[in-house]
Amino acid sequence: MAVTLTQQSVDKHVAKAKAGVTPYDVIDKGAPGLILRIKPRGPSWGLKFERGDRTMRLKIGVPGILDLEQARSIAGAARKALNSPHAELGEEWLRDQYVGLGMAHARPQRDPALVAAFEAEIPHLLNWRWEEARESYLAEVKRIRRHDTWNDYRVMLGQPELAVLANRQVRGITRSELAVIVDKIHASGRERHAEHLASVLRPFWGYMAEDRRQHLSGVTTTMAGLKAPERSTEAKVRSNGKEPGTYIATPAEVGTAVAVARSGILDRSVSMSLELLIATGQRRRPVAGALTVDFVDWIEMPGWGVWSMGPSHRKTAAKRQDKHRHVVPLPPALWARIQEQLRRTGGSPYLFPQIRPKKAGGDAFGHMSDAAINHRLIDLGIKASPHDLRRCLSTTLQHEFRVSRDTVKLVLDHNEGIRSDDVLERHYTADDRLDQKAPVMEQWCAWVDEQVAATVLPDLSTLRADITRRRRENEAAGKAKTAALKAAKEAEEKAKAAAEREAKAA
Repeated sequence: MAVTLTQQSVDKHVAKAKAGVTPYDVIDKGAPGLILRIKPRGPSWGLKFERGDRTMRLKIGVPGILDLEQARSIAGAARKALNSPHAELGEEWLRDQYVGLGMAHARPQRDPALVAAFEAEIPHLLNWRWEEARESYLAEVKRIRRHDTWNDYRVMLGQPELAVLANRQVRGITRSELAVIVDKIHASGRERHAEHLASVLRPFWGYMAEDRRQHLSGVTTTMAGLKAPERSTEAKVRSNGKEPGTYIATPAEVGTAVAVARSGILDRSVSMSLELLIATGQRRRPVAGALTVDFVDWIEMPGWGVWSMGPSHRKTAAKRQDKHRHVVPLPPALWARIQEQLRRTGGSPYLFPQIRPKKAGGDAFGHMSDAAINHRLIDLGIKASPHDLRRCLSTTLQHEFRVSRDTVKLVLDHNEGIRSDDVLERHYTADDRLDQKAPVMEQWCAWVDEQVAATVLPDLSTLRADITRRRRENEAAGKAKTAALKAAKEAEEKAKAAAEREAKAA
């Protein structure tokens, strides 16, 4: 709906153009075709006119440079120009308007060769800049990939090392520039992080270089050759003494985690998520985002339950373009505890609803953060990560119970599943291979119960105090690390600035 703008109302709208604002347009009734656009990146003036079956749009400036009266003047000139069937409202026309308002000097006569070169560049003036390209790509990832993949890409493309690309046209960003950024991260010791960033940038450029988007991005080549340097041969041991990719959770760690989960000292959703993760050997993200409709009774086995995971909630399925479901049988004792959790969801579609409200400007996932599982393990003084617990299940079943590797892979969701579009269908044994999985789950859950029985916990008040102490120590250590990194970065920037001043003085 159009309104008659005043300079005062324009100033009020402009003040709202900050991070977090929902973009909106204000149509000026006082100058048909003039629009004030408010976005998180800032305000702008634009023109929009209908000409036959075409819609013509043009950004004409920003408040602070153009006041309301000047913007209306340009809008009026545009309406007059459109009376001519051959009128072209482009950069040259807009510059003439600025000259007419006394806001720019008339263009001097130029060398024809320079004019030709500039005209060749004009088609690229509106090509995507870094921020626009990233926004478009993430929207596509959100449409076709899992939510966790979108969130991961969003975080990676927001890395501080990429800040040097801000406001750059992506068509001018070279592979060597990106390689330098990746190499810098690798040299800092974050070798896996460097590999991960390169693996995100490659499909990003592939998306921009697709034929149907080249006119928008200006990008015509991919980054297929972009990669991180090779990893160092020396094993990198973490601060907690673990060597990544090799640690296996100990029986004592398994027993402690489940014993604490059953003690009632933790939040009930967190407790049940820990037990479900350990009892089934699934990855933390499918556990944290488990859907209530995916848990049903096993018709053929009274007292047992079934967890039937769709491909969109599983990492390996997304990579393989697998359309199957992964089905895990749940022994009676575990199924009874899950049924109690199902009754506590309060109508949420998730087995473990979000515990805390979202942060300002954050995205509401609706379910418990998968990071909460890692944090609680650390709070318990357990060195093992969720993936280390998966290794424990695999190793124990194969070494102690002599279960074949292929059978263990059926439980761990390695390239298996049965086609199904209906979660509530009856889960026939022959289809879901539940007859092979059920004995394995019985053996594993019985072994876990043995470790719990062998665990001696301190009294609840002492246990609670220990958990609180570790949590505070970890939070303090994290803040100290962040502060140290910030100080180091500031020192580096100061040294660089001082070196530049000395170079200029010389």
